[in-house]
Amino acid sequence: MNLHDRNQPRVQRGIVLFTVLIALVVLSLASVALVRSIDTGTTIAGNLAFRQAATQAGDAGTEAALAWIQGQIAANGGIVLQTSKASGYYATSRSGCDLTGGLTASTADNVRWEAGDPDNPDCNMVAAAVADNLLPPGYTATYVINRMCNADGPPNGTSPGGVTVACEMYTRTSAAAEDGRSMTNVGYHATNAQSSQLLYRVTTRVAGPNNAVSHVQVVLAN
Repeated sequence: MNLHDRNQPRVQRGIVLFTVLIALVVLSLASVALVRSIDTGTTIAGNLAFRQAATQAGDAGTEAALAWIQGQIAANGGIVLQTSKASGYYATSRSGCDLTGGLTASTADNVRWEAGDPDNPDCNMVAAAVADNLLPPGYTATYVINRMCNADGPPNGTSPGGVTVACEMYTRTSAAAEDGRSMTNVGYHATNAQSSQLLYRVTTRVAGPNNAVSHVQVVLAN
């Protein structure tokens, strides 16, 4: 009996040690899961922050393009007929351009989005930059405007090269047209409710931290 009594504490200590080891393993697994959860949460938060900032920068590009179009129309008393490469405006749709750089294997049909980019002869479009004070810190944005026509010149008229100018048009049938207004991304603008509107495609490229790049595209009627 005495021998049995002396061995009993050793057995109990062994059971306690085994239990402690199991508890340590469980705690270790819980710690790993917590670290992964925090890391995943940080990644998601970072992605959401980038998307919000990229959206803001994309909107800035769209608004800058719209302001330029409206300024030119007001100054010229009508539509902008000719390409203005320095302003990122092209009076044709340039259907041969790869606007995002991911549709074809060639780079010759890409837009020249940044000053350091090479000239691309199959596209020949150069983007205009959005002012830094309109963008979130650490972001840059450039845009191109395409009038949805096949040639420079007045719609249904003749281009400088003698081509009949055909354009995609939008005829308003909404309630906004009934009171002589058309809807754009920044509000209503007075127009003639009986007339059709030219379509302008605005493509904005946004570059952010960690070499992140996104593209935003809208079509404006004006």
